[in-house]
Amino acid sequence: LSEDGQRRIERLFQRQDHRRALPGEVGDIQFPARALEEYAVALEATVDPTAIAQARFKLVIDYSFGAVASVMPNALAKLGADVLAVNPYASTSGRLGFDPAAAAERVAGLVRASGAHLGAVIDPDGDRLTVIDDAGRVLDPTQALLAFIDLVSDHLVGDAIAVPVNTTLHAEQIALLHGVRLQLTKLSTPALMDAARQPGVGFAADGSGGFILPGFLPAFDAAAGLLKLLDVLARTGVTLSSVVDALPRAHVVHETVVTPWEYKGMVMRSLVEMAGRDVLLVDGVRVPYPDGWVLAVPDPEEPVTHVWAEAANDAEARRLAQEYARRIRQLVR
Repeated sequence: LSEDGQRRIERLFQRQDHRRALPGEVGDIQFPARALEEYAVALEATVDPTAIAQARFKLVIDYSFGAVASVMPNALAKLGADVLAVNPYASTSGRLGFDPAAAAERVAGLVRASGAHLGAVIDPDGDRLTVIDDAGRVLDPTQALLAFIDLVSDHLVGDAIAVPVNTTLHAEQIALLHGVRLQLTKLSTPALMDAARQPGVGFAADGSGGFILPGFLPAFDAAAGLLKLLDVLARTGVTLSSVVDALPRAHVVHETVVTPWEYKGMVMRSLVEMAGRDVLLVDGVRVPYPDGWVLAVPDPEEPVTHVWAEAANDAEARRLAQEYARRIRQLVR
């Protein structure tokens, strides 16, 4: 559902300005039979089971007390993977007290102790994936995104990868090395999902642990992302740690600036006028610089403006972000 569609529904709901359904118009709830089995079969169809089985992967997976624990064991068993499962059952109390950072460090320790090829933490909703390489290093979201782009670009069903407009320039450079086009989208999840449905887009990611395989499902799916990672590692015959070691380091800094609602439009227009150069208006205002860029985006729910900056090093990126934050504060005084 588009952002405009969401806002229309929210306005109608909040105003209580919606027509009540008559009793005869109320539908029935139906539960499809063998849904988990069909999901597992469709998931396996997106990868090369033979290649994964021959690789004999040893994995450590934390299911975070989520429902994915009821799906993944069947899929992984058919792929010949040796799995050490952590929190492999659904639990409401476990989900409420789940700490993703602590879970990632715990899985990293288990990967080092067991000599596993890969570690993963799947969030309770099954949407987001945290990856741990064979050296026991927890990959930050940017590292995971770049590693995925580097690995899947040669095995892409399509010629484009969709990512948000605040993604590091290294993503485009890596994609171009493989002859793949990078398509920038708005920061919102609906915008990324909509881009994933377009012809030619074979992979999408939001840079925060969310991965989309359009050929399987045009939505975030951590289980599909994990199996795709196993698939490309098996096909290439490389280790994840060697891929991560070869990745360039991204220097992206994020700042937030308090911006009253009535000033947001004026701030965006003023930044466009002050830029004095070619700007990218996919979402907010992105101003290019020789070694990076600055992006200013008004928050859709809070009275703040987000500022991201990328440069050749952390100090320069921080300087750019703080400079634009200062400009915005001057505009709203």
